[in-house]
Amino acid sequence: MQATKKPWKIILMHKDPLQYRIHNRPERAEGFSDEGRAYMPHFDRLGIDLVLSAHLHTYRNRGHIKNFQRDETGPLYILTGVAGNVRYPGLWVDHALDEYVAPQPETDNYLTLAADEATLEIASFLPDGTELDRTKLTKN
Repeated sequence: MQATKKPWKIILMHKDPLQYRIHNRPERAEGFSDEGRAYMPHFDRLGIDLVLSAHLHTYRNRGHIKNFQRDETGPLYILTGVAGNVRYPGLWVDHALDEYVAPQPETDNYLTLAADEATLEIASFLPDGTELDRTKLTKN
C-alpha cells in the first residue's frame, strides 16, 4: 500500500472494524471490533481513503474516523449493507459514529463507485434505484 502510485487507496474487508451493541444484550459494548483495533491504526498510517466492510447485513456510513474518533482527515468507513436473504431486523443499536443508517427494516441495496484522479464518489441505492446515501471524496 505504501508503494502504490494509484490516486485512491481502498480497503475491502469482510469483518467490520466497529462493534455494535445488540438489543437485549447489555454485555456487548459499543466500540471497535478486534479487527478494527488491529487494522485501523495501519489504515491511518497508510493514508487509506475508503474502508468498505460487511458482515453485519446493514448499511451504515460512519464518516471519517482516525485514531478511533471522528476526524475528517481519516479514512471514510462504510458498512456496505444487505445482499442476499439474511436479515437482522432490530438487532443492532446505532453506533455513535454512524452518520447515516439505512431505513429499517432493511432490504437489499447496492453500491456504486465512480473515480477519477481528483474525486471518488460512493453511492448506495435500493434495488428500485432509490438513492439512500452518497459521499464524495476529493483530492487536491
